[in-house]
Amino acid sequence: MPKKIKMLIVDDEIVVRQSCIDIFSEKSDRYEISTVSSGDEALRVLRSEKYDVILTDLKMPGMPGLELVKFVKKGYPDCAVVVITGYSTVNTAVEAMKLGADDFIPKPFTPEEVFTAVEKLNVKNDR
Repeated sequence: MPKKIKMLIVDDEIVVRQSCIDIFSEKSDRYEISTVSSGDEALRVLRSEKYDVILTDLKMPGMPGLELVKFVKKGYPDCAVVVITGYSTVNTAVEAMKLGADDFIPKPFTPEEVFTAVEKLNVKNDR
């Protein structure tokens, strides 16, 4: 049996965290999902757990998503990062990608959009 893909969902909105859990739980049993509500919490969790994928919001209280992207890519370069945001602009997308984000998805997203984005990353990461 293939190894489960460990995913951390970082978003200050509980409805977004729950939606992401539902999307990946319904579409695949390959995901082991954890959630936190801030970038600061994500940093604490990352000290003791290794993740394959991080799905993070851009705008959150405390550490913003772009800072989290920068930290993850520096300290955990094998971890894929997908930014999800309701504040999507060309500039924020470019900035996120420059910092190392693997994908950028504007909110509201469809279940298919977010699932496909993450699935593409795992194909890439499995090579």
